[in-house]
Amino acid sequence: MQFKPSWDLSFAAGAFLGDGGFVEDSDYHHHVKLAVRDYDFAKAFNDSVAIILGRRPNVILVTSNNGKTYYDSKYSCRPLGLFLGRPLKQLLPDVSNYPAGFLRGLFSADGSAGVWVWNNRLVTRATLGNSDLELLTAVRSILRTPFQINSNIYLARRKGASWKNGHRTVILRKDAYQLWIQRLQEVRRFAQVIGFQIQRKQDRLERALRLVDRLGGVKAASRWRSLCLGRQGSEKAHFVE
Repeated sequence: MQFKPSWDLSFAAGAFLGDGGFVEDSDYHHHVKLAVRDYDFAKAFNDSVAIILGRRPNVILVTSNNGKTYYDSKYSCRPLGLFLGRPLKQLLPDVSNYPAGFLRGLFSADGSAGVWVWNNRLVTRATLGNSDLELLTAVRSILRTPFQINSNIYLARRKGASWKNGHRTVILRKDAYQLWIQRLQEVRRFAQVIGFQIQRKQDRLERALRLVDRLGGVKAASRWRSLCLGRQGSEKAHFVE
């Protein structure tokens, strides 16, 4: 089965790299699957795969794990699973015609919109976290050309680091890296031409950018604090989601 380059194929590839899986059920049927906590992201992936395969969209399943709700998109299609699961060097040429779709899928899966107050100014950042340094290096190159968005890659946590997640202790099996887009004009360009499929992340970034554009960094920081107090009921001026 051949898959024609398209925005939907590139978006699905990015989303799959971040949160997807190619699974086999008890009847030996192969499924392309995405299970995420945001319905809008699951629906976008579900609709894109339906367009790629020329099918009607599947029903999105609602599941629960450890008290958390997940939205599952699943399609039975072994050729698509093999296509999306290829090594990065083989996959990138097939999604390069629609780089914004690929980055939107990947940032929606593994990215975050950071907004916080630093030195009495409102600061914004778009980040992408992953243990695959090759992937982040490729993303940095794609951001630079054709989007003229500069970014930097940092080692966030070393292999073996541990932290509490509820009652569980998580131990990192690989080094964890983060890619940061942090210059204001480049964060603004990211929001305009790539952005997040997850609406709460996109809304946060756009809201902060509008405040800075309208009020400047210092007054925007004061306004952001007020908005945070109104939503949270306590002083919390740093948000990353």
